[in-house]
Amino acid sequence: MNNNFNDTNAEPVPQLSDIQGLILRGYNLPYVRYIIFTIKDVEGARGFCKKILPGSNEPLTVTTATPWQNGQKPAYCLNVGFTVFGLKKFITETQYKAVANKSYELFQLFKNGAAYPDNADLVGDTDDSAPALWWKRSDGWQSPTNPAKDGSDLDVQVSLFAHDHDSLELHYQTLLGMIPASANGPSMMPVFMKDSEPLPQGDDFIHFGYKDSFSQPRLSKVPWNTTQGRLLLGKSTVDDRPIVPPYHFVISPRSPSGPTYNSHPLLQNGTFAAFRLLYQDVKAFNKFINNPKNGASPDLVAAKMCGRWFDGTPLVISPEKPDPNLKDFDFTNFNYINPTENQQGIRQNDDLAQLCPYASHIRRTNPRDDGKVKGNTNPDGTAANAQAKRIMRRAGPYGPEYTEKEPAGIQRGLVGLFICANLTEQFLFIMQSWINMNNFRPGADNSPNLSGFDPLFGPPKSTIPQFNEFDYLPDGATDQPYKRITGIERFIRTDGSLYLFLPGIAGLENIANGTLPTLH
Repeated sequence: MNNNFNDTNAEPVPQLSDIQGLILRGYNLPYVRYIIFTIKDVEGARGFCKKILPGSNEPLTVTTATPWQNGQKPAYCLNVGFTVFGLKKFITETQYKAVANKSYELFQLFKNGAAYPDNADLVGDTDDSAPALWWKRSDGWQSPTNPAKDGSDLDVQVSLFAHDHDSLELHYQTLLGMIPASANGPSMMPVFMKDSEPLPQGDDFIHFGYKDSFSQPRLSKVPWNTTQGRLLLGKSTVDDRPIVPPYHFVISPRSPSGPTYNSHPLLQNGTFAAFRLLYQDVKAFNKFINNPKNGASPDLVAAKMCGRWFDGTPLVISPEKPDPNLKDFDFTNFNYINPTENQQGIRQNDDLAQLCPYASHIRRTNPRDDGKVKGNTNPDGTAANAQAKRIMRRAGPYGPEYTEKEPAGIQRGLVGLFICANLTEQFLFIMQSWINMNNFRPGADNSPNLSGFDPLFGPPKSTIPQFNEFDYLPDGATDQPYKRITGIERFIRTDGSLYLFLPGIAGLENIANGTLPTLH
């Protein structure tokens, strides 16, 4: 793959009408139902895909990235993805091999699925997060039979977005009614379902108590990221975030300045995603941050773990307390080394990570301008601003709010899609090299455990003491000992995962017909 990430002006405008909408934009419809189907009859399943094609005049169709008329949100949004098992059924094994052989690099993770043991190990889905334990314990399993160990009974994933719970349920019943019947019942059966709905604290909060969803990639070549588009969205502050070309999220075989994907035409204007069902152990998290042996307030410990205060204030902007005056892009306009033009607060170089620890969740998942982080430099040695490693995160909370003394076994966490054009170079790299491995800043991290594991995810079961601690450099003299907080554990557990192909609209039509586009 050719990687030259500097010139975005030469890039063509994305074909928005041929791209599924959630790939490039968030819908801000807070009620979402994630459904996974198994195929009982292939012809009927193809018929369903024909019905959801835009322009079919059916009651529900796939939402594209085309801007909404007058900025008016639709009553629903719908998107669809296919596992490797489902794709093989739709286009046949023979045609699948032709696609996979032409798209070898992009199929490295996808071709065996998320439950494949080697794939699961690479992203840290081990021990209590192992695939053998997925799906049923989350209370979302719909089938009377147990899930297949390799995920081969999970074929199609549909995301349905709505304005409120009642309309979500109505749209879901409409969706079920669109599935053609076969000789033995519906041609597709829902085997897993999980709803994401806002928590009482408000939109964008997660169960650990943090306000979330601040830092999505800022795309070029899309109308909602122009100055006019931002103002229409009510964003009054300037956006300093580095521009990320859409080719990191939409597959095009030819790119003047970015990666040249070796891909079959079926993949044109499509992408990939990791569907993740992540249980959050709020009781264990609260116990950890409230331990009096920590020697720091629970809010400070939580802020150091995340890199933000609970309200979203970044530590590099306000290291001592939340800043209630921040708004809009104030929450995202910051760097770790050289302040951005409109960065608020103290505007201090944090190369030593005294403000925001190297280990903190937001620094590990998006190191911004910290060029000492593994994989975060351009070929010329300059900081890459994580540009080639970004993912589009379309996820929200599921399950009820945590309450003290509640009965054991209540399921809650985060569910949704983590979207990128290259699962290996983006999703896998972040999980393997930045979240689940210490020393992600080689030779430039003086913390006792080289920042250990991402403290929100926590380590797998381990007999290595350094994996079960969280270290940070306190305020004051920079030569003082690191603060070491022991007892950290796995606060996030994987309860289900899929690798999905999200086709373009033309690709979806091919899948619906069981055909392939012509090779050029």
